[in-house]
Amino acid sequence: MSATERPYSELEYTSGYYHELGPAHLAFCALVAGVDRPAPARPVYLELGMGQGVSLVAHAAANDGEFWGVDLNPAHVANARALAEAVSVPATLIEASFADFAARADLPLFDVITLHGVWSWVSDASRRSIVEILRDRLAPGGVVYLSYNCQPGWASRGPVRHLMTLGHGASEPGDPEARIASALAFAEEVAAAEGRFFADNRPAASHLASLRKTTPQYLGHEYLNADWHIPYFSDVADAMAEADLAFEGSARLLDRVSAIHLKPAGVALMDREKDPVRRESIRDFLVNQQFRPDVFARPARRLSDTERAARFEAQAFVLICGLDEIDFVLRGAQGELALPEATYRPIVLALAADGFVAKSGAEVMAAPGVSSLRRGDVIAALITLVGMGVVRPAQAVSAEASQRCDAYNRLVLERALTGPHLMHLASPVTGGGVLTPRSAQLFLRAWRGGDRSTEAIARSVWAVFQTTGERAAQKGETLTSEDDNLRALGHMAQRFLDQTVPLYRALAIL
Repeated sequence: MSATERPYSELEYTSGYYHELGPAHLAFCALVAGVDRPAPARPVYLELGMGQGVSLVAHAAANDGEFWGVDLNPAHVANARALAEAVSVPATLIEASFADFAARADLPLFDVITLHGVWSWVSDASRRSIVEILRDRLAPGGVVYLSYNCQPGWASRGPVRHLMTLGHGASEPGDPEARIASALAFAEEVAAAEGRFFADNRPAASHLASLRKTTPQYLGHEYLNADWHIPYFSDVADAMAEADLAFEGSARLLDRVSAIHLKPAGVALMDREKDPVRRESIRDFLVNQQFRPDVFARPARRLSDTERAARFEAQAFVLICGLDEIDFVLRGAQGELALPEATYRPIVLALAADGFVAKSGAEVMAAPGVSSLRRGDVIAALITLVGMGVVRPAQAVSAEASQRCDAYNRLVLERALTGPHLMHLASPVTGGGVLTPRSAQLFLRAWRGGDRSTEAIARSVWAVFQTTGERAAQKGETLTSEDDNLRALGHMAQRFLDQTVPLYRALAIL
């Protein structure tokens, strides 16, 4: 493989978990789209360009099935293998180019193939290999998650990247972080010279200023990769058509809520357009789209309205956060949209009942305060709550998945002390990760260690703080004394016991 086909490798890429790549979420996206494509009980799953492997290993822990991952960066593959081995998650993790992977004779047919961001940072030859893999190795009825930076939202940002590559190329060989800092400083110096481009393109100037807040790893891989491909949606749709794949919808479910993204004229224009590719292309211009998390799929049967409603009634749902964390407001380019609490509050109260245990759509619809609502309104609200990230589709739990998730979560809690930190715990109920701030990880670590009172949990966390130099904060101010820290940690521990413990039991994290 030539250097131009190799991704930026002077620094490892950042670790991250993305629940949209999970089989359960993609199956729910099909249900939302009205497509007959339920999740296989044991999916054969592939992540192309798995990076550090955090998403892949978390999904392999939380689901029964066969999980594969491939990446060209040897450090990424080594880290992914170490993570999988540490929690005894069986996964086939391969260091290879996409061309070499496509040529393997031992590949199964995959039910799910995912690529997060990869499409934007590989060569034309690598994209052709990706299409070959999708065409030849995706099972009938299979689904593809493909996210990428896109036009027109990146139109003003391309020149920023060009300046950074000029600065990076002119810097002296050596420390990669220093070279990245030099590249950013060069672009900032050009912008500070008060030339016409940045004066006439304020979004580009604002974007350049925002890059100071990002990490060298992100800047290196996002802007200084040898290949940088920012397509229009129609370009991607054409490429996917070569693999017999059609656009099914966005994995970002709130994209469906036009009221927060579009003006009335835009909504009317979208409603008139029936061609799906032109419709999505129009929407990208209306919202100045910068990033798309697309779901493409093999042809599948459309569900009738009656079938779709029946499957929503059978689908289980579970809360993944406390009631006090739910804000019944949607925010988008057109401002805020207050959700009708007369509809939404009874639904979340129904999901929180009986210790947060997962409930079918039918059980939610029969709950007090919900039974009087129209079925279609309840279904729409459940979709919105999933899109907000406060509710997830739930699935049946096997003993094996519970054991794998327990091992994964023990590693997460261990790393809360030692690093590198992981920000999600694995739930076999949701089939993926649940965002868990480090503070909650420390409380959970104390609870699993036998501490059950607020005082004992607070003292356990305070003992960690004494070794790390951390301190609790209250109303934006850092607390300094031991007594103040213990008091604040005690209040936090009480909420943990009241809300988080029953929630984590329902999620089979405890």
